[in-house]
Amino acid sequence: MKNLFRFTLLLLCWPLAAALASGGEDYPFRIDEAQSPQGIRFIAVNNGPAPMTVFFKLDGNNIQADRKLPLAIAIAPRTSREIARVSPRKRSGRFSFQYEHSAMMGDAFTPPDEAYRYRLPFGKGVRTQIVQAPGGTLTTHDSDHLRNAVDFGLPEGTLVTAARAGTVVEVKDGFTVGRLDPALAGRANRVIVVHSDNTLGHYLHLAPKRVLVRPGQRVDVGEALAYSGNTGYSGGPHLHFDVRRAAVEPGGMVTQKSVPLNFHDAAGRKITIREGVWVEADQGAVPL
Repeated sequence: MKNLFRFTLLLLCWPLAAALASGGEDYPFRIDEAQSPQGIRFIAVNNGPAPMTVFFKLDGNNIQADRKLPLAIAIAPRTSREIARVSPRKRSGRFSFQYEHSAMMGDAFTPPDEAYRYRLPFGKGVRTQIVQAPGGTLTTHDSDHLRNAVDFGLPEGTLVTAARAGTVVEVKDGFTVGRLDPALAGRANRVIVVHSDNTLGHYLHLAPKRVLVRPGQRVDVGEALAYSGNTGYSGGPHLHFDVRRAAVEPGGMVTQKSVPLNFHDAAGRKITIREGVWVEADQGAVPL
């Protein structure tokens, strides 16, 4: 294709996200550029099973865009969408531009269902102690995307089940090491599930090679996902569970925020979630 305009392209992209916060750096999302008679088109391509929130900003010389920038939009799963088109303001002159983008799993424009009643994320009859929870002695849950996370002290090899129905969007099961080492942050085996309100359930520190689901698979409440383990930044065998939503910060960076959790047993009774409390699947809080 012949060049329609003379231009200089300067590319500056924010990283997609840190692995722990986003659910991984290899999610199949990208921004493509395509030349057309009307200018340079920027196209968000989401080839994965999760919605993506994207912030897009463009600057340059002798340029005009077909819409107001910067902008933040959500890209539905397995779709492509033109997010902007740029062309020379004066067609006879040279023009240059640079763009920045930030992207994260989730839809920042869908409010989370904070009243949803989650089930405990392990099999019937399993009894375990909560070792970390909101309001307790926080050690690793002090960031915006982890504040409502819960750690269950599950022995390695305990069956992990879906706390809420949804679609699996990411699986990692190749990590084998776990200890209290910040260098291992983001290196926990995990399953991530997107829910009907576009929030994301994270099941972390799973056993190596013992994940039972695959990306794109639909799972129901209570369906087997994997087996618990002790991988990544971990002080011992346990299951980390949290739910996150996408959010756009005032400066434009797309991040994820922790969503409050309500747990109920099979009979609909609310389960007390507090550090040190013992819980049993389908029964709730149990006496020592």
